[in-house]
Amino acid sequence: MRRIGLIVLAIAIVLGGAAVWGLLSMQGAQSRAHTGAAVVVAARSIELGQALTPDMLRLQAWPADALPQGAFTHISELTGGEARVALRAIEPNEPILTSRVSGPGGRATLSATIAEGHRAVSIRVNDVVGVAGFVLPGDFVDVLLTRPEDMSGRRNENMRTDLLIRSVRVLAVDQTANDNRNDPQVARAVTIEVTPEDGQKVALASQIGTLTLALRRADEIGAAQAATQPVQTIRIQDLRAEAERRAASAPTPAPRPRRARVERVAGPTVEIIRGFTSNHTPVASE
Repeated sequence: MRRIGLIVLAIAIVLGGAAVWGLLSMQGAQSRAHTGAAVVVAARSIELGQALTPDMLRLQAWPADALPQGAFTHISELTGGEARVALRAIEPNEPILTSRVSGPGGRATLSATIAEGHRAVSIRVNDVVGVAGFVLPGDFVDVLLTRPEDMSGRRNENMRTDLLIRSVRVLAVDQTANDNRNDPQVARAVTIEVTPEDGQKVALASQIGTLTLALRRADEIGAAQAATQPVQTIRIQDLRAEAERRAASAPTPAPRPRRARVERVAGPTVEIIRGFTSNHTPVASE
């Protein structure tokens, strides 16, 4: 009996030692991963176009196996030699990435923010076309084209509106490309990011009709999601048919009850009204 107890004790000691060894190994691996690297992050808010200086930056410990793509590991990479500038607004503690800053001696130009294979095209807008000034840099919009149905040059009241381009990013409003702005502003031009083919569509459409921007929800900016939505052309006859449909489906108001016709009595009378009926009672005169 004593021998069995010793065997059980020995097994327990071995299993306990293995568990402790595994736990220490795991902690050591995690510690090495977390202390194995550091990345440069913003020490404070950095505005679009600001030149980077050492006081704007600091090093932040980062897991070596989870470094952000395009991150910097030394502050001197950003401040040594010719200065780099921020191409977009950078928030405190946000890693500094190559896509967010220019090259050495660079400038904060709009061309540096355009995605690969895309172009920047401007659309002339007013307070209506520009969604009352609520379209801001960084938003996504649809571009609508309203034009005559007959393009032969003759006056034609048959108009149509087509969805020209879906879900495109707004790069700038007038001369402002700062995507941290929250206050609406009525602008005269909005610059959007489009493919070369869509840029040709915008150039042609601006000559044959009126372009309008439709602001999209923040969670509907994906091109894949936008592509699944049906496209519909709206014409004037569609509006007329909708108005007629609404009129036909509206409940008919009940006719107002008409007051009973009352015959006049000669001489002085007193009019007595009961509900919607009235009668005149003659009054004897002295």
